[in-house]
Amino acid sequence: MPLFGRRVVRASCLPHSSSIWLPRTRLAHSSTSPGDAKSASAAASELPSAMEDRRGALNRKLSSVMDDLQSRMLTASHTLNDITGYSAIEAIKTENQNLEEQLAKAQEHVRTARLAYRSSNTKRSATQREVTTLLARKDSWLPVDLERFTELYRTDHVLEGEVTAAQEALTEAEADEQRLSQRLNAGILKRYHEEQIWSDRIRRASTWGTWGLMGMNFVLFVALQFVAEPWRRRRLVRGVVEEEKGVLREVRDELGAVKRELSRMTESEARLPVEDVVKESVGSREVTPPPPPPPPPPSTTTVGWRDVMLHPSRWRAAAADLYSERRLDLRMRDASMIAAEGALAGAAVAGGLALALTRRT
Repeated sequence: MPLFGRRVVRASCLPHSSSIWLPRTRLAHSSTSPGDAKSASAAASELPSAMEDRRGALNRKLSSVMDDLQSRMLTASHTLNDITGYSAIEAIKTENQNLEEQLAKAQEHVRTARLAYRSSNTKRSATQREVTTLLARKDSWLPVDLERFTELYRTDHVLEGEVTAAQEALTEAEADEQRLSQRLNAGILKRYHEEQIWSDRIRRASTWGTWGLMGMNFVLFVALQFVAEPWRRRRLVRGVVEEEKGVLREVRDELGAVKRELSRMTESEARLPVEDVVKESVGSREVTPPPPPPPPPPSTTTVGWRDVMLHPSRWRAAAADLYSERRLDLRMRDASMIAAEGALAGAAVAGGLALALTRRT
């Protein structure tokens, strides 16, 4: 069955005798299975164009996220500078940078003015030397020498004005350079002074923050030891008591069942003849051995402290027991007192160190 065919289509606006042949696509009616659709979609997703589109979308999303993060970080840094007072130092730094640029331009202007002054001065010196040479042979002047002298005199007058103007420009440029240099030095000193004050303020704030953290840690420790730990212990004890009650209830039920079984067995045994009961009782009786004699009391000997110190074998075991892994049963009050003493000792040591550093600075 061909895919494309031709069909005669008559136009309404044309005469009935005319006809136009137009190509028309025939649709092939075919049923597609779900498996073929899934495979086609998978193949389409693996195309290079689809992968490139996904990569481009991911790159755009990543770039937008990075731009947003960068703007947020910049805003956070500006806010932090405003809070800590570093924005004024940043303004001083910007002003110093502008002064540095102006000073560089002023120095370039000074170099240009100095070069122009030297050039004008050199030209005037050459003109004056030539005039002096002409004046030295004044008696033998020719008309050309007279014209040259007149021209040199005019040129010297013009160069004198240029030298004066160049000197004034050089003086003004040097004064401007000196003024900018002084302003820049003052700005640098001001920035250094402000940064020192800011660093001292931050150091004091960090010291107080450290003390605050230590106090908060101590408060949390006390709250955990005297509030949370007793509550947890009571809850644990309550849970253990409830479990013990359940176990005791089960044990009572089992004991009741055993008692009932024993009473039933006793009633059944009471129905037997007395002789059999006596024989069974005599045969089941066991001879109990006599109890062992009590152990002799331990002998106590008194040893002086000099003997203990002179013989390390006597106190070595006690010293090793101080850092051994032997378990001890302590009360919660004793453990809390030991922890509180350790915390107070650590706080005292840290306070002494901080006070010594503060006095030194």
